[in-house]
Amino acid sequence: MKNLHGDIFVSIACYRDPEVIPTVKDAYEKARFKENIIFGIYAQMNESDEKIEIDFVDERQVRLMVVSNERARGPAYARYVIYKKLYRNELYYLQIDSHTRFVEGWDLRLVDMLEKLNMNSVISTYPVGYQLNSNVLPNMKNVNVLKYKGMREGVPVLRSVGERLEEPRRNYFWAAGYSFCYGAIFKIVPFDPNLKNLFWGEEFLMSLRFFTHNIKVYTPDENIVFTLWARDYRHTFWELKPIIGEKFKIYGFLSFLRLCEICKLCDVGIFKDKISKNLEKYGIGQRRTVEEFYERVGIDYKKTDYKQIISNFYFSLKIE
Repeated sequence: MKNLHGDIFVSIACYRDPEVIPTVKDAYEKARFKENIIFGIYAQMNESDEKIEIDFVDERQVRLMVVSNERARGPAYARYVIYKKLYRNELYYLQIDSHTRFVEGWDLRLVDMLEKLNMNSVISTYPVGYQLNSNVLPNMKNVNVLKYKGMREGVPVLRSVGERLEEPRRNYFWAAGYSFCYGAIFKIVPFDPNLKNLFWGEEFLMSLRFFTHNIKVYTPDENIVFTLWARDYRHTFWELKPIIGEKFKIYGFLSFLRLCEICKLCDVGIFKDKISKNLEKYGIGQRRTVEEFYERVGIDYKKTDYKQIISNFYFSLKIE
């Protein structure tokens, strides 16, 4: 391939992360076709944080939206904002975390991999980790394959197992910090603006929505993207709990109930009217069933006491 067939939009949700500028620089410098890379950055920052200045990239290739960190409403909502406000129908859509590194020629390698698959495909997994302040990336042949781990506070969560693959392998789970596909995929399965402060359920919910819309997720057969798994060097949006107060917990509670409703995990009862906005647009597809997804991935949610979880959550809040 002498050039890319279109631009790659790189979605980066950033919460007070000093690694965001090194991430953009690494992506830009290691891209084979630099002129085809468009960065969409939603930066939720505090006045005390270092200003984000990206002067090493043509300004036409950077769409930077900076807001107060106190307006942050979690990663799922941030990814909706990026798609809604910054994406302009570029051909390819790469979603990464704000602490990411790349191999040389990552853009060409991802596009080559994607174009060997069906158009309704997404390449995604948990990236192998890199070390802070190190310029050396791990030289690993094994890639991370996502598996079902178990239930956490009523939500199915994932784990990864290292395996060596000869080609991209079909999987059923999607990772928020490394997702590459045609941008048109998110017209079929759009990001939901009604998931404020949702954290654990984001990846599970999107995995199920992809499946029911017959969008196929594939584990990449080589390590192209790397992430920094350590969190001790940066702030996280959990610090907003005492700042936002009761609303922080209410947002999370209502998003959890919405997830339960979409995924048919339980009957949300009296809360249904509060969490059912635009479910026909942001809910499951009609190509495959939720029950088939659970059967294929081995999720047994029926042993979970959702009434108790919802009751405990509710009585710790003041819902008006």
